[in-house]
Amino acid sequence: MGADTDGVKTTADVQDKTKVGRHDNVWYSFGYRYVMPQVAAWKFKADQGNPSGSYTCVATGAPKASYISLDRSTNPDRLLMGEYCRPETDHPSTGRIASYPVAALEGRSADVTAEGWANYLPLANGGAQGAAANGGTLYVNESKGTDEPGNLWRYEWSGGALVAKGQAIKTARGAEDLYVERGTGRLWSLSEHRPGSATDCTANRDAADPAGTDYCQRVLYGHKLSWVDGRP
Repeated sequence: MGADTDGVKTTADVQDKTKVGRHDNVWYSFGYRYVMPQVAAWKFKADQGNPSGSYTCVATGAPKASYISLDRSTNPDRLLMGEYCRPETDHPSTGRIASYPVAALEGRSADVTAEGWANYLPLANGGAQGAAANGGTLYVNESKGTDEPGNLWRYEWSGGALVAKGQAIKTARGAEDLYVERGTGRLWSLSEHRPGSATDCTANRDAADPAGTDYCQRVLYGHKLSWVDGRP
């Protein structure tokens, strides 16, 4: 979970779901067994300009970095980054998505310009929580909250805009980030809400979660790309 870089011996606690990081020489991870440490960051040059705490997005300036994925189907590889937005009258943006060449980001301190896929997402109510690209297709997960399944959309770039390829595919509640696993031809994702009824979560309960409700808050799942691409 963490490295002792200062010579102080630390232990780990993966049961406590209230802390993250090192506290009193104990590493915490919000109850997760594995963590991914952050080693660096890029900052947007422009100001974001969003109302604090709002789910709306502005039309100009720095975007909200809500989700990211790696596209290895292009040369060079690129990172895709997009916004989660809920449009309102004064802020109608449904979210932007853009790509950045990985080679341009590695070890650079100079400005890197977004390119490709830069567009307002054609989602009437916003809600994009994940995107991934493979070849000429962009896959976008649209969350519909806790009460109904989300939508998996397929788009292609045509005439300077994203155009839907077929109908939306119903997917998990609270569908989030997307990842293309090239070796298996699968499109992976995960959810942030408990699926189905409460009884769906009782099969894998443990001592730390006797009711089983916490265990099913997030579900990892995958679609075959061939199946997804073949939907009408």
